[in-house]
Amino acid sequence: MLSNIKGQEQAINSLKQLISAGKAAQSYLFYGPEGVGKLTTAFEFAKVVNCPNQKNYDSCDNCPSCRKIDHFSHPDVDFVFPTPKFETSAEGEYKKEKEQIQVQNFIEQLKSTPYSRYQFSKATSIQIDTIRNLERKIYFKPGEGKYRIIIIAEADEMTRSAANAFLKTLEEPPLYAIIILTTTKLSALLPTIISRCQKIRFNAVTTEIIKHHLKERYNIENMQAEIIARISNGNMAKAILMAQEQQIETRNMALNFVDFILNKDLEGIYNFSENFKQNRNKELLKDILDFLVLWFGDLLYLHQNPNRVVNIDQEEKLKKFYAIREIFDKDVREIILLIEQSKKLLEGHINFELIVIDTFYQIYNRVYINVERLRSSNRNPSSV
Repeated sequence: MLSNIKGQEQAINSLKQLISAGKAAQSYLFYGPEGVGKLTTAFEFAKVVNCPNQKNYDSCDNCPSCRKIDHFSHPDVDFVFPTPKFETSAEGEYKKEKEQIQVQNFIEQLKSTPYSRYQFSKATSIQIDTIRNLERKIYFKPGEGKYRIIIIAEADEMTRSAANAFLKTLEEPPLYAIIILTTTKLSALLPTIISRCQKIRFNAVTTEIIKHHLKERYNIENMQAEIIARISNGNMAKAILMAQEQQIETRNMALNFVDFILNKDLEGIYNFSENFKQNRNKELLKDILDFLVLWFGDLLYLHQNPNRVVNIDQEEKLKKFYAIREIFDKDVREIILLIEQSKKLLEGHINFELIVIDTFYQIYNRVYINVERLRSSNRNPSSV
């Protein structure tokens, strides 16, 4: 139900107002940060507009139509998402069994744990063949519901040719069709696509809402809920994954990375980098780098604004790191920038092991080598 979406009251109210006024648009663009409920809201909205027992502009959540949408089996709801370049038939069916299995695994994980991320074996996109198949389907009148719904997740991953091909459909969709696009990268979409959609903005979820939800829904004790809520940085999906302990180990790996720096453990970082041989575990490495950004951000807050420290259970380690030197804000900001640059490299063709090792040495140099030079220059003023 739309009313179950946490922390997006403005977006939900906008949708309900459109429904109540009978002015529901035919093309929507749900945009905002990752993990805040855009895709979940898209499916809940599909349930509302096709629910025969709609009440207070929300779905009943229990009729055959609602249950079918929940199980991705409604004949009038088509769901498109980025995949590797799989070979498909004219009807949009995947020709190879192993590719069918990967797509089905994605759907099954989405059904059981919608906040989890399924990793395909190769780089993903939304190809023009997929869009052309959608263009054919959209002209089939709905068989069970009032509307035929098209949901395109991560629409920014449409190839240029796919995006251009989709423009005509967005210009003149059938009256019985509703198209919903979701994206975390609004600027990556063609301006002509953006201009043809009713834009609905989704915001980062507040720490208090995330904390309350974790305590109420997952029975997380207060301190742990506070830590997870801060670490998730407005991302409800990440918070829920951590509550389910799917990202606890990821955070521990990031803390191990910090220990390698603290202990000047070169053997440790090389062993650690082996987790990413043959460019495995891209999402894992991205999450580790995200945690490192939060860690070094905490060094900025430690003495100036301790209430904003995210890793509140790691205060002693933060102080120990800080005590290596009187670390300068400038240095910390440089470290955060280089970690962000490492995240961008994940989208290229650079070896993940090398990214780990290079990130380590760049941080190591700023923490230790630069300070040794500073101490040396302080001991020898004439050398300055």
